[in-house]
Amino acid sequence: MLELNSSPEFVIFTTRDYATAGGTSMSSASRRLDRLSERKALTRLTKGVWANTAHPHFHPLACVPYLLGKEQGYVSFLSALHLHGVLSQIPRTHQVATTGRPRVLESPVGRFEFLRVKPELMRDGVDWSDTHQPFLIASAEKALLDTLYIATRKSKRFASLPELDLDNGFRRREFERLLKQLAYPVRIRSAMASRWRQLKDR
Repeated sequence: MLELNSSPEFVIFTTRDYATAGGTSMSSASRRLDRLSERKALTRLTKGVWANTAHPHFHPLACVPYLLGKEQGYVSFLSALHLHGVLSQIPRTHQVATTGRPRVLESPVGRFEFLRVKPELMRDGVDWSDTHQPFLIASAEKALLDTLYIATRKSKRFASLPELDLDNGFRRREFERLLKQLAYPVRIRSAMASRWRQLKDR
């Protein structure tokens, strides 16, 4: 049977990954992983997804590709703004843009909030993180665009934003290029542009 602590690829993984690597059945792999979880040697994130949180390469955001499943998505909004140094306040949830349904996942490694963004708005401003366990993350400019986009929704999410440092490496021209280039409806783009003028004039 595979030893998780000696297998660097088993930081975050699915039951199927484990079964395939160990040459065993899904049911056998599931029973083995359940026993490891009961002994606190492994953490069950959600159905069929596991994490070795004691591994030095583990990070909660590295779980995002596994939690998304077949959906498109990436770390964005206030989470990405914080990671890029634009927001000093640490968000209480890990915020993720997704093509799937909006939802919240309470997990043993943190609270994940999935906010829906149309696929055509995901074509620029997103890249892989430079970490041992990579995950897709929006640039600071795209993260702010995503935030303002959601702020135009009826839910009024992000109606009020914390203080942002737009002088800390934030590329204003790149923000405006993306705002113009991405396929936002005219009304929504206008509302986002208005909010942007308020932010940059603070």
